[in-house]
Amino acid sequence: MIQSNTLTKRRYIALIAFLFILLITSIRFIWLNVHEPVDQPIVDNGQLNLSDWTFTDDPLSLNGEWAFHRHSFTETENTASHQEEQRIEVPGDWAPVLQGEHSESASYGYGSYELTIRLPEERPNVYGVRIKSLHSSARIIANGEVVKTVNQPTTSPKMAPTFRGPFHALFSIPEEAEELNLVIETSNYHTPYMGGINKSVSFGTDQAITQEVNMQETLQLTVIIVLLLHALYAFLLFITRKKLNQKELLLFGVMLIFMALGSVLDDETFIQLPIPREYSFRIMTFFYVCLLTLMIQFIHKLYPTNKRFVQMVTFIVSVMAILTLGIVPFEHLSILLGLYYALYFIAISYMMYTTIQHIKHGSIDGYFILFFIISYTSNIIWGFLILSDVIDFPFYPFDFFFAILSIALLLFKRHHQLFVVSEQQREKLIEEDQKKDQFLANTSHEIRNPLHAMINISQLLLNNHEGLDQKAKDNLALIIRTGHQLTFTLNDILDITKIKEHGISLDKTGVDLNVLTNEVIEIVTFMSSKSTVHIANHISEKLPLVYADRHRMIRVLFNLLHNALKNTDEGTIVVDAHQTGNTVKVSVTDPGIGMSERDMDKIFLPYEKLIPHHRDSGGIGLGLSITRQLIEKHGGTLKVRSKKGEGSEFSFTLPLATTEHGAKITQDTNVSPVIKDEPLSHTAQQSKSHVKILVVDDDLINLNVLKRILEPTYQVTTTSKPENVVELLDKQVFDLIISDVMMPKISGYQLTESIRQRFSISELPILLLTARSQPEDIYTGFLAGANDYIVKPVDSLELQARVQALTQLKQAIHKQLQLEAAWLQAQIKPHFIFNTLNSIASLSTKDIDQMIDLLHAFGQYLTNSFSMSNTKTIVPLSEELELVEAYLYINQVRFDQRVHYEVDVEDPDDIKIPPLIVQTLVENALKHGVLKQANGGHILIRGRRLTSYYELQVIDNGVGMNNSKLQDILHNNIDDHHIGLANTNKRLKKLFNQQLMITSTEGEGTTITIQLPLHDD
Repeated sequence: MIQSNTLTKRRYIALIAFLFILLITSIRFIWLNVHEPVDQPIVDNGQLNLSDWTFTDDPLSLNGEWAFHRHSFTETENTASHQEEQRIEVPGDWAPVLQGEHSESASYGYGSYELTIRLPEERPNVYGVRIKSLHSSARIIANGEVVKTVNQPTTSPKMAPTFRGPFHALFSIPEEAEELNLVIETSNYHTPYMGGINKSVSFGTDQAITQEVNMQETLQLTVIIVLLLHALYAFLLFITRKKLNQKELLLFGVMLIFMALGSVLDDETFIQLPIPREYSFRIMTFFYVCLLTLMIQFIHKLYPTNKRFVQMVTFIVSVMAILTLGIVPFEHLSILLGLYYALYFIAISYMMYTTIQHIKHGSIDGYFILFFIISYTSNIIWGFLILSDVIDFPFYPFDFFFAILSIALLLFKRHHQLFVVSEQQREKLIEEDQKKDQFLANTSHEIRNPLHAMINISQLLLNNHEGLDQKAKDNLALIIRTGHQLTFTLNDILDITKIKEHGISLDKTGVDLNVLTNEVIEIVTFMSSKSTVHIANHISEKLPLVYADRHRMIRVLFNLLHNALKNTDEGTIVVDAHQTGNTVKVSVTDPGIGMSERDMDKIFLPYEKLIPHHRDSGGIGLGLSITRQLIEKHGGTLKVRSKKGEGSEFSFTLPLATTEHGAKITQDTNVSPVIKDEPLSHTAQQSKSHVKILVVDDDLINLNVLKRILEPTYQVTTTSKPENVVELLDKQVFDLIISDVMMPKISGYQLTESIRQRFSISELPILLLTARSQPEDIYTGFLAGANDYIVKPVDSLELQARVQALTQLKQAIHKQLQLEAAWLQAQIKPHFIFNTLNSIASLSTKDIDQMIDLLHAFGQYLTNSFSMSNTKTIVPLSEELELVEAYLYINQVRFDQRVHYEVDVEDPDDIKIPPLIVQTLVENALKHGVLKQANGGHILIRGRRLTSYYELQVIDNGVGMNNSKLQDILHNNIDDHHIGLANTNKRLKKLFNQQLMITSTEGEGTTITIQLPLHDD
């Protein structure tokens, strides 16, 4: 299997590579076909007849047999030879015709190419000639006039030529001239490989020649600019991501620079170096040779390969590059280039093999590298053929574009991957920030647990003990009030999350700042151990009410006074307020350590603590941040004035409570207790019911409080170990579970999910106690399977009301299930049992093995029929099939094989179905269908998982029924014989909002179909 997958991957990669090679080769041949001259005349015997030719914007290629005068400049110098005129092919090497006398190379020498062109009568006056390649020096002469000279042709080695590349000349022809005598004098003493005119000569109007030159130069310049721009892009990426140390970007940029420099000196040769053309060629070759090292290093950085191989190739190529620059004689440079090409294909083949291996292991990036290698190798192969004069090819830019595009797409893909990773990290940071908020909320919850237990116990004592004197009641009331006020300190942690999520709301009323400040001072003074610091309330009792949220203002004043207390060693902290127009300015002034201007800019930032370590008395730096945001939500501003060593003043503004605010200007000075000072509900005064409640909380104080609230009415079992709940459920039957959410080892959510795996939401209600009321906490509880929730601290009346509602609902559902299960179990007719027993007795004298099988089936049938699972709302389909198959087997034996059946059901363990549904349908098919026929029949039970539902069918080939009876069954207008179908139809409609789909034909049989929803649990 593994070999088969590997072979498939190899074929797939080979197919992709082949298609890409086919693509770039096809585009190249299309390019060649577009630029290939069509139906052009051929030069013959030094003559070209254009008398019937019409000149267009496309130049002619003067290919064919020219006249050649070896060792002679026929027009410019007196070097005429007595040797007769010869014929030579253009383009082509002149060495076989020249028969040079120089021992260094057969290509060295000089001579004149001559062509006579017969011109048409109607023709332009200005023409041009373009020579695409020349190995040394040349002079173009038109009708005896020199129109272009390149590198000054000579009869002997003199000054080394410097010009390289193609050139063109434009000239005019008099109207009376009927012919053009074109002579190209050329000499070569510096290129040992090939001499003469080895590329096509273009001829045409000045516009045609200029257009050809401009097109070639534009294409090549475009490639050079694209290379340089991508190099700049790579360098900028490398610089901006210097910390990532992406050396492949640097190598890619340098590689593109070398490609651009090589292109500048190649083909159209944009830069003519003021040095002999031999060295210009060496420099160009040096750039191209170095590209192999850069490519291999680049690919190695992207996909690590054999390091020793890369080092070896790099060393060999480096030596070749140095030799190319001047050590190797020019006449032997071709041998070095041949070795270079051989090394190139060996190295590239290995790198291609390595890349393919990475692709086989699932690396998509490898395809881009593979395309890059193929594109550049294609350019190398065609370049070698052009350089060797095997073919004549116009400048072709697309191999460069494909190579650059492959790497650019790769870099873009990696940049996108970095963006995706960055986005994932951003989401991770957001998630971690949420976890931090969750941690803070959990911490607050753990602190609040003993606090709310203290409040509840105090409230119970206050409500239920009439024998307490007034002083004891006052003390209990003080405990309750102080406990509630202390919860506001803990709420700082929760409020920072609410503020961030814009989930905090204000309940504004008329607030007396003087009274409110006295309460806060009481709390802060009680908490402080500094006897040398006093807090004074200078707010006038006559100050008008302010329009604010009383509880939030307690938080604001507490945070400001607590902050002032931490920064003050001795002296008096003053709280004052003054009316200014329709607002009140409140200030808290302390004679403490003060702060600098720089610290004042940071003091309101979350988690910012500017207090020196030796003075830090705790906290996490949220108080002032929350204070400012709460003030701003009231429409005011919080400011600070301070000087180092001289104390600080925090001030804020609040609006006055005016008549515009309506009834809300009434002063609100009461703190709502956790358990209201009212008598318990009537259920608590009745005798204890039989309802059993299990309370789960890791805090023993909370358990005792909840037990004391519920025990007068219900049978309460408590446990502080949620991991023991499942064991308790195995031993006892409970009507309700009350569980805390925040518990160690197993949370309330996890416990709920665990219970829901065994009990449905109606079989065993769960009430969660949570310290947080954010929507996500409530949603999570319901999603886990909870029936209801209460936010702590718990109100005893609310708790009793919710418990009563849940237990009564559970009991009602339980009674309904019992009635339904009892009715279904009553469907087992006594005569069916007697007939089965008779069959067993009969088989005892005939076939003992079959009797044993029948006993097993009968036992399975009875076990499943009276199973407690039948009281559940839904059960696994596999359990239902066990009952059905046992029932069918019993009837198959009873009726002497007249009953045949087949079960073809997919995923029976994963599908949930109401109990005894299939049994009812099968029994109907058997009694009212198959057994109505003398020869019996066949029953097929088939189940298939479809896209959005599960389809279950019971198919029989019995007597069937007419349409009238079918409609009566579907509309429940039936007699007692089909009451099982009617009941089944009602249950399906109640549970799934579905009903039976029945198709039947008299004499052919019946098909009953059920569509069940797919359960993911």
